[in-house]
Amino acid sequence: MPDTPSESLHESIQKALYSGDFEKVRELSSALGQAIIREASALGRNERGAFVERGLSRLSEHISFARVLRAHVASQLQENTTVCLYQSTGGDGHSWRFDG
Repeated sequence: MPDTPSESLHESIQKALYSGDFEKVRELSSALGQAIIREASALGRNERGAFVERGLSRLSEHISFARVLRAHVASQLQENTTVCLYQSTGGDGHSWRFDG
């Protein structure tokens, strides 16, 4: 169970990333930045370093996961584009299908 608002927001961001809800990630990221500023200003000098390191580590995890998701979506998009080039859809428009 999270012990600070920023930890709770980190968990929410992780859940949103796993579910692919990137709009929610954007909203939560803004709230996370504000929570981190509030929490860091309430800490003493010695505690701030550990707090910032923990926050950067979590941010790095989120960014890495988002990159994996982005690569997966790009791969699907490329695969669908290639398939569309060789298939006749019977109409003028193209259709796209993404599996998550």
